[in-house]
Amino acid sequence: MFTPHTGLRSPTPLGYLACYSLYALLLAGSVVAWLIWRTTILHLIARLIGLNPVNASIYAVSMIVLGLGLFVLVIAAEPYLRTGVKRGQLVSRFARLALPLLAAGLLGLLLGIWL
Repeated sequence: MFTPHTGLRSPTPLGYLACYSLYALLLAGSVVAWLIWRTTILHLIARLIGLNPVNASIYAVSMIVLGLGLFVLVIAAEPYLRTGVKRGQLVSRFARLALPLLAAGLLGLLLGIWL
């Protein structure tokens, strides 16, 4: 009988190579964004709060929240990009993940320079 058209393509090895290359870029971008925000948060704490006994707690909580957020992004990105290979949407899906990550990194960098 007839098979329904699901919009899926037959993935090629080259498609998966591109997928995991872009995934590695996202992973590297997440690490860079984490490093940028780590120093920016230290500058924000020093500038806004000054010497205070709760500084270590604020820093620890912010690092946990930032680290978990980036970890969830990286973990969710792999199946999202892999499905993008099958649907022919790899570049648009990568852009949907990478552009906000890039914007967040640039914001942290500019904020760190401004402080």
